[in-house]
Amino acid sequence: MSQSVINNITNYMEKHQQGARLTLTAIATSVLTASALISYQRITRSRLQDDKKALKRAVNEEQPAAISIIDEEKMEEQKKEPMDESLVLELLARNTAFFGHESVCKIRKSFVVILGAGAIGSWTALMLVRSGVEHVRIVDPGYVRLESMTRNAVAKIADIGKSKALILKKYIGDIAPNADVQVERTQLTKDNMGDLLADAPDFVVDTLPDVKEKVLVAKYCREHNIKIVSAMSAGAKADPTLIQVTDVNDTMTDPLARMYRRQLRKFGIDRGVPVVYSTEKSLRLDSKDFSTRSLPVLGPVASMFGMALVTYVIVQLAEFTAYKLPANKMRDGVYARLQKELAAREQVIFNNTTDVLSVNEVGYVFDEFWQGKSAVSGAQDRALVMTRWNLSQTSSLVNTVLMTKDEANVHDKLPQGTDLAAHYGPDIVDKINAQFALEKKMQQLWDASPSA
Repeated sequence: MSQSVINNITNYMEKHQQGARLTLTAIATSVLTASALISYQRITRSRLQDDKKALKRAVNEEQPAAISIIDEEKMEEQKKEPMDESLVLELLARNTAFFGHESVCKIRKSFVVILGAGAIGSWTALMLVRSGVEHVRIVDPGYVRLESMTRNAVAKIADIGKSKALILKKYIGDIAPNADVQVERTQLTKDNMGDLLADAPDFVVDTLPDVKEKVLVAKYCREHNIKIVSAMSAGAKADPTLIQVTDVNDTMTDPLARMYRRQLRKFGIDRGVPVVYSTEKSLRLDSKDFSTRSLPVLGPVASMFGMALVTYVIVQLAEFTAYKLPANKMRDGVYARLQKELAAREQVIFNNTTDVLSVNEVGYVFDEFWQGKSAVSGAQDRALVMTRWNLSQTSSLVNTVLMTKDEANVHDKLPQGTDLAAHYGPDIVDKINAQFALEKKMQQLWDASPSA
């Protein structure tokens, strides 16, 4: 810059000192503001990029990042200060008013194992502890994913990629520091089931999505005299008024419940397993071919399944006699009679004494296929019997129908090769064949699912 220009600027500033100060102040302010904005934008852009990378990594990766593992280990090391007993009593005052002091003490001393910490299991574990249960074991090998955030009871964005069971333990420690929360981050199998269900739990709550695992758990609990309640799928459900707590023998319409019943009967278990399920039948999804892991689940509905499970458990733990499950249908005598008559029919008419359905299988066909009604006429009376549908094939789950005695007597005398569609009409034949096809499909799904 030339000396003359510098002199001119100097003369101007000496003559206009006040204006120069204001000008310089404005320039300085503008520079500082621009600098601050640029710095803020740089920081914000960097954070957004980091967040996007973290979310993408959490969604795409099954295993947690190293930082998550460190955080999880810290969670286990954290020890909360126990809550004063007077505060605990005040916390549970409403429950005490409802159940009584002695029953609340039973709830507090109980030990409950929760299998699954996802959409239903997370709400179950949370509300069991809020209801006073002070010893729980949470079994779940999974990690929080972005798409599961709408259903989890406690997970935050910062928990993505972390163990579902461990974040539950941390959250419970904040609200109920007196609770003993054990965490098992492992897949349930035949080999480890004894360890995971050890220490004589007062209740096992099954929220597992895999039907094979559910059947194995129910079988184990029956053999070891452990109380259990099981959740069916909340997938594709939207009507909260249709959620029920009932015996597995009394469930209907739900395809998972049907497969559950079917496989339990193989182990001689046709009742005595309470379940939470919905009678709602989805009009949008094909329930004949489903995977419980892929069905869309509404978070509020899943939470209500969890609340129903917790309500049932704490009522049982408190021995609250005002609440009981609906009575079982108790059709043992009917099943035994039908099986005896079927065996006699097979022997006399078809000279078959070996390939005959058992009493359990007869009960399954009676309830699941025909709902206690004639497959031909829909009649429902004491004179119902079972017989073959295709007379050239032996009696089996997919070749046995329920008819009145008169209908069965006529049916069994039909000539070989009779066109059943022409004899009974296409609607009846299609209905019967559809039931057999559904049973075959469900068996295929069972066989194709991974072994537990």
